[in-house]
Amino acid sequence: MRLALAQINPTVGDFTGNTKLIKEYIDKGKTQGADLVIFPELSLCGYFPEDLLLREDFLKETQKALEEIISHTQKVDTVVVLGYPKLSGEGFLYNALGVIYKGKLLGEYYKRFLPNYGVFDEYRYFKSGNHLLVLEIGKKPVKVGFLICEDVWHPSLAREYALLGIDLLVVINASPYEVGKFERKLKFVTARSTDGLYYTAYVNLVGGQDSLVFDGRSFVVSPQGKVVKLAKPFEEELLIADIDTSAVVKNRLKDQRVKEATLCERVLSEVKTVKVEKGLYQTAEVKEGNYKPPSVEEELFKALVVGIRDYFRKQGFKRAVIGLSGGIDSSLVAVLATEALGRENILGVYMPTVFNSTQSYEDAKKLAQNLGIEFRVIEIEPFFERFESLFQRLFEDWKFDTADENIQARLRANILFYISNKEGYIVLSTSNKSESAVGYTTIYGDMAGGFAPIKDLYKTWVYRLARWYNRVKGKEVIPQSVLTKPPSAELRPNQRDQDSLPPYEVLDQILILYIEEGLSKEEIARRGFDLQTVERVIKMVSVAEYKRKQAPLGIKVTKTSFDKDWRMPIVKKL
Repeated sequence: MRLALAQINPTVGDFTGNTKLIKEYIDKGKTQGADLVIFPELSLCGYFPEDLLLREDFLKETQKALEEIISHTQKVDTVVVLGYPKLSGEGFLYNALGVIYKGKLLGEYYKRFLPNYGVFDEYRYFKSGNHLLVLEIGKKPVKVGFLICEDVWHPSLAREYALLGIDLLVVINASPYEVGKFERKLKFVTARSTDGLYYTAYVNLVGGQDSLVFDGRSFVVSPQGKVVKLAKPFEEELLIADIDTSAVVKNRLKDQRVKEATLCERVLSEVKTVKVEKGLYQTAEVKEGNYKPPSVEEELFKALVVGIRDYFRKQGFKRAVIGLSGGIDSSLVAVLATEALGRENILGVYMPTVFNSTQSYEDAKKLAQNLGIEFRVIEIEPFFERFESLFQRLFEDWKFDTADENIQARLRANILFYISNKEGYIVLSTSNKSESAVGYTTIYGDMAGGFAPIKDLYKTWVYRLARWYNRVKGKEVIPQSVLTKPPSAELRPNQRDQDSLPPYEVLDQILILYIEEGLSKEEIARRGFDLQTVERVIKMVSVAEYKRKQAPLGIKVTKTSFDKDWRMPIVKKL
């Protein structure tokens, strides 16, 4: 039997483009002799539509697109599995999967377990389904069961399908990327296959949508838990995988677990069965692949590049402007933007005052030259001096302090947005997660932007990615001095980040334990950190909440990003 996993990159609400893309992949699957062409969760309308799902016109467009896809299959001897939102006659909305063959919608499965955590709030929109769907395909039927994304993380439904004796479990997904998630996902899905003694085909979306990036990496695993085929990360692909379902029967004859389970377990769900009589692709030999995970740096870098590229491409934006300071954050953002959009579409602007060193200028200039991007220098010292002169007259006891530091960052932001309006650029913010976590960033200054690529990257990760990039390129793209000099905002004489913060190696570990792992200050201190330092960091995180609420959208790469994963009140007492 031959499967085609359509790892596609749809756009939310682009029914014309999505329908065209889906039809192209159906035709590719047909050409490849696929018995099933399987598409990701909600791929017809794009994931995630959010409150568009509450609009009747959006749902009507979805239905119209679905009918077009169904019509397209009339002359295609391939079963199509497609994800879309389904409005029932009773007025309930379901996260649905449809089985389509030769111009007919044979049956539907509705997602049972609706995630309501992190970035997910599907209970806001959907009703849970209550039935299982089994497809019997072929003259000597192969039994196929279906789940949608979150369903496979819960063992009960996969177990019921095992009791029904399926040969293949199809799981359609829109599973966003985060560091380390794929390995957990593969482990869970492999467990379902080995417990149920069936193949599992797991197809995932790819591409960027707002703050989310989908990494693809669709795969097929055998009843023995071996990876049969694995799609490329962060790229569209039609993954062709051949499976030998006769091996499922042989395995069940040898392994009595499922048979013995029927003595004490029951299928509690309603089961709907649909049948397709067609000849199946005769598999000569099933070859298992060797899964070699990419490095953390490689997958992180690709996720950020795809997130930038799709945020721009799907909205029709082309060019980005970045304030280059000669520091590590703006250097990495410039590298990412250049990889995502092309050097001809990137403008780097260096905006010095008397506090900026000659080394910073040289570093910013050299980076721009190495990347081949346009580089401009706009002196903000004259603007800054006029502001300072005005403030000295207005404030009787004036003295240079944080307010005067922040006005420099805000002057730079104003210049970048002027260029944005004047010449048609999107401003990329260069703030990282460590700085936004503790508020070591200027609201309406370096925080400002139309998009924040490294918003969810801790400072130590920024350095790690920068070093990795130079190593992969085999040359010094990001100047070595950027990697070695002490980080500084350069808003006052001889300023260093560590004048205000713990060393980033310490700060980031505390932040990860507090934000990602949810540990208390006492639990963190027991990990070997000074309690006073921990309390200070947690206090800074709490106070900076109002800043983060006003930060631009950025790419999620961790378990707990500061967008929908972190929903803290601004006004609180801890």
